[in-house]
Order: sequence, then structure tokens, then C-alpha cells
Amino acid sequence: MRDGSRTLRSMAVLLLVVALVALVGCSEAIAGANDVELSYEADRLTGGPAVDLRMLVLRRLAAAQIGADVTDEGAKVRIVVDEGLSASVDELVTWSGTLALYATDPSAAFTPLDPTGLEAASATTPSGSTERWFEGPREAVVRAAEHAGIDREHRVLVEPLRGAARREARWRTRVVHARPLGEIDDGFFVSWGDGATLRFRAEAGSEASSTLGQARRRAAGQAPAVEVLARGRTSLGTPSVAADALLVDFGEGPQAYARAQQERKLIASPRLPHLRRVGAVGLPPDRILGAACVFLPVLLSLGWLVFVRRFDRAHPEPMWLVAVTFAFGAFAAFPAALLEAGIARLSPWLDPSYASLGGRLAALPLSFLVFTLVVGLVEEGAKLGGALFAARRKEFDEPVDGIVYGVVSSLGFAAAENVRYFAMSRLSAPAVIARCFLAVPAHMFFGAIWGYALGAQLVTHKRWRVVLATFGAAAAHGLFDSLLAADGAAGFALVLNLLLASAFVTVIRRALRHGVVSEEAKAVPAMERRLYRVGRPKVFVGAAVAVHLLALGIFVLGVWYQYARHRPSLAFVGGSSVMVVLLAAAALGVSNALPLDVAVDSFGVTFAGAARAWSRIRSFAQKEDHVELDCEAGPIMLGPGDPDVVAEIAQDLGAHLGSGPSGRVATLMAVDRSRR
Repeated sequence: MRDGSRTLRSMAVLLLVVALVALVGCSEAIAGANDVELSYEADRLTGGPAVDLRMLVLRRLAAAQIGADVTDEGAKVRIVVDEGLSASVDELVTWSGTLALYATDPSAAFTPLDPTGLEAASATTPSGSTERWFEGPREAVVRAAEHAGIDREHRVLVEPLRGAARREARWRTRVVHARPLGEIDDGFFVSWGDGATLRFRAEAGSEASSTLGQARRRAAGQAPAVEVLARGRTSLGTPSVAADALLVDFGEGPQAYARAQQERKLIASPRLPHLRRVGAVGLPPDRILGAACVFLPVLLSLGWLVFVRRFDRAHPEPMWLVAVTFAFGAFAAFPAALLEAGIARLSPWLDPSYASLGGRLAALPLSFLVFTLVVGLVEEGAKLGGALFAARRKEFDEPVDGIVYGVVSSLGFAAAENVRYFAMSRLSAPAVIARCFLAVPAHMFFGAIWGYALGAQLVTHKRWRVVLATFGAAAAHGLFDSLLAADGAAGFALVLNLLLASAFVTVIRRALRHGVVSEEAKAVPAMERRLYRVGRPKVFVGAAVAVHLLALGIFVLGVWYQYARHRPSLAFVGGSSVMVVLLAAAALGVSNALPLDVAVDSFGVTFAGAARAWSRIRSFAQKEDHVELDCEAGPIMLGPGDPDVVAEIAQDLGAHLGSGPSGRVATLMAVDRSRR
């Protein structure tokens, strides 16, 4: 009855967790609650029937990190996206990929139809005229530009205001002549210049080369009109002309690098045919998508939890306490996010989104420092706080418990975090798979570092090691995030994850050398313990390699599914299901074949977290690849292992238990009678 009550409590806690991650992960609204369907039609498709309009649009939106559902039918494309992103999507999709040079007209003025959120501003130009514009948040400036009410000879662009000290991004209007001075279309490529500068160069003989040549001639003639380079209706600023390129400087400070990087990705995205919007319809709430964004992160974390709990089979932790720790870990994501945002507001140089300086490898030391202090230390500290309730309970009685509860708190944290990421990507297959096989395991491994130190306190009583391990986990966290933020370094993040997996195996093995900690066990000096390695190392390595290969295969399959026709066949469903089943089998093989140590000392025998005092061991039997212990609490198999190792274990056991089981049993009975 008591077990049934605790099970009900565990289920109640898990339901609470589901509600909690919905609250923590979704900042404004559940995914799918405020969708709009935007419809576009191409005037003509170049390239014949082989043109995949859906894939081109998806890649353009991916460059802007916008999650959307895209379908196409011939020359028509439909995009389902959150209404708050509809203006950005419209701008990106209706931009073909061509850049244009415009001459500004400071004397032209206009009055916005809706001045909400805008401020009027003016300045004197170098020529002595007065230029007037409106500035404010981007949404308000874009709205003013779209409904400018200006004559046909002019158009209004939107342009970010510069200023390294300004934390909130502000934009302004810029009036230019409607007819461009030139267009940079085919034959150009963009790269980094010095600082937060982009360099635009052209292939010899291309149309872009001709446009750049005209710009150089205008600059040499010192034309009075100021020119701006525009991507659609967004001004990139006033370019300078070099011998072989146009240079666009985005200013100073980390925000300038971030914006330059964003523009570089957009400009390098695939070209689109000219698309015109033909419809925009609000959609009813997509409750399936919203529910999936809440439940799927929890299910993914629980899947990893099942894997980790298999290492704690000797004395498994109570499910109600595991569920509570999971909930505390999920709740910890909320104050961690608030603290990170608060620190980032202190200075742009403390904002992790700017720390990589546009993804530059040269900025890796700065990025590592910011991610470690602002993200790693805050999040690992929050997850540690989520595990402290369990660490103070009487159930926390063996070193491996520290790893278990550290991982459980981390998985709860990851579940809450994934609600937001899944909603942002609208359950994009590559994003979900990458989070499942890269980010979530990384959170586990970070938690295992300080979790091992937390559990080791039961034996060593050295609490300072928990603080040191937390800083170590924060540094690993910071390095992982900084590698992901740097261009071309994602492969190194994967290597780091593999190294962390090896460290995870190491701390699991070390923790399982101890069972439930008693005063008698703690009295044994560490140097007195004799360790014998057993297990199936070849099977373990094979299973571990299979896990990584299958995870990679599932990711590739997910990417193909994302950019394919979005109509999975029976073969696709069957093949992906088989890969998931094989992955689960490989993970099971990792947990079963993990090489462990048999610890023998004056207290007794410990294996896989099960500790048995000599007085509780009746006898043992040596087999070909293992040793069987007959204990009062049930038999224990020590192994499998090499025959030589098994023989050494049997010899050591014989020195304590004798060679004859009948004599050992008689001795134990005499001991029991004397105790009575």
C-alpha cells in the first residue's frame, strides 16, 4: 500500500513537471497558439521542374533562425509561422537575394500613418541640408516604412542605429531614391573584413563586377549623394569602396559583430524567385504542436533517465524522490534564465549572444569566458540547487546517488529548456534530434561532474570538492557552448561531448566501487582496497560506437526529412523506427557491458554498487568467466571477466572465506548464536 501511495505521488509530481516546463520554457505563448498562414506565388520559376521552392524557402528562414512550416505546390508556397514573426518572414521571402545601391535624399520627408512607438529626429548633413527621420523599435520602424505614404520617386528603408553603449536595438527610417544606382546580383560573394566589416567582391566579368566598378567610378568622382547598400527594404549602411570590393562597416562593439554575422548568413542564403504575397490567414490554435512542444522534451529526458538508472541497479533510488528532483531541476531553469538575462543587461560584453563576435574563432577565449561565467556557472549552480533536497535525504546513502541525482536534476533542467527550443524550431527534425543527442547528453555529463563530487562526500567528507567540481562543470559547459557558437567549430563540440562521455563512464565506475556507506566501510583505508577489472570491454566499445553511428544516422535522416518533400513513405517510417530500436538496444548494451571493478578489502566485497560484509557472505563458487557469491541478501555475480582475473578474485575471496563452503556456513551460524 505504501509503495502504491508513493507511485501515485511520483505520477502527480511528473504531471506537475509537465505543467512546470510549459510555464518555464514558453516565454510568451505556447507554440502553435498564435499562428498565421502566409501564401506566396512566384511570377515564374527558373530552373525548370527541378527547382525545390520549399527547400529554398526553408534554407532562407533557417539562415534567420526562424522556425516555420513550409509547403509548396508548383509556383505557390505556404508558410505557417507565429504571427509575431510574420513581418520578418514576409521581408525575407519577398527578397530575392539581390543587393541594391541607392542614393539617399535627405530633403525628402514623410509622415508615418501610425506613429506609435516612433520618435522624430533630425540632423544636419555634410552638405548643409537637414535630414529628418523616425526612430524606435524595429517593428514600429518597419510598420512606418511599409505604410510610408511617400511619392513613387522615393522609398523608405529601415536601418539600425549604431551605438555600442545602447543595449536595446533601435532602428531608423532612411529615405532613398526609388530607382537604384545599381544591383549586385549574380557573381558576388561576401566575406569578413577587418573588425565588424563585411567585404563584397565579384567574379571577373559578372554583372556584380560591373556594378562594383560603377560604384568605384562614382566614388572617384566624389558624387554628392550618399549611397547605401540595401538587402530588400533593410539598409546595411553606407559602403566604402576599396580596390577590389565594397566594404560595409557595422560599427563598434559586440552587437556590430553579431549583426554583421546575421547579414552575412542571410546574404549567403539561396536565391529565391520573385515571390509576391497573395494571402495571410490567421489559423486556429495548433494544440497538437503545443502539446508536443511540452511533452516531447519531458519524454526525451525520461528516456535518458531510464538509461542512467540502469547503472544504479543494486540500490535504485525511490521514484518519488527522483521525480521531485526532476521537478526541482526543471524549476531551476526559470531563475537561471532570469539571472543570465540580468547579467547580460549589465554590458553587451557579458551577453552570450554577442560573445562569439559573429562566430569568429579568434574570439573563442572571450566567448569561453563569457559562456563559462554567465551560462555555465549560473546553470550548473541552478542544477546543483535542484539536487540538494535529495542530497540531504536519508535515501542519499551511496556515492553513485550523487551522479544519479545530478543527472536527474540536469535532465529536468534540459526538459524545461527544450520546450523553448522546440517551440522556436516548431519541432524541426534536425533541431529536435540535435538537442536529443547533443545538448541533452551534454547537460547530463555536466551534472555528473559535480554529482560525483556530491556523492563522494559520503566517503571523503570534503565539501570543497563539490564547489571545485561545479566550477569544472561550468568550464566544460562554457567550452561546449562557445564551440557551438564559433563558425566551423561544431565538430570540436562533438569531440568534447565524446570526451565528456568518457569522463562520465569513469566517474560511474569509480562511484560503483562503493555501495551503501556504513561506518565500517568508511573505516577501511582507500589504499587497502584491491580492485579487479571485469566486464566486456569489446562489447562495450562496440555498443558505444553503435550508439554514436546510429545517432548520426538518425540526424542525417532527420535533415533529409526536413528538406525533402515532407511526405514520409512507409519505407521511411519503417527504416527510422528500426534505427531507433537499434539505438535503444545499443544503449542497453552500453549499460550492461560497462567494465566495472570488484573491490575487495577488510570490510567485504563491493561490485556494481552492491557492498557485502564478510559476515554476510556464505560462500563463493568460481566459474569459467565469473564468480558467484552466495550472500544473505541474495546471490551476486562478479563478472564476467578474463579467466586470469576471475582466478585472482577467487584466490582473494578464499583468503577470507576459506575453500570449503560448509565450514564457512558453520562459522556464520556460530557467530549468529553468539550475537543473540
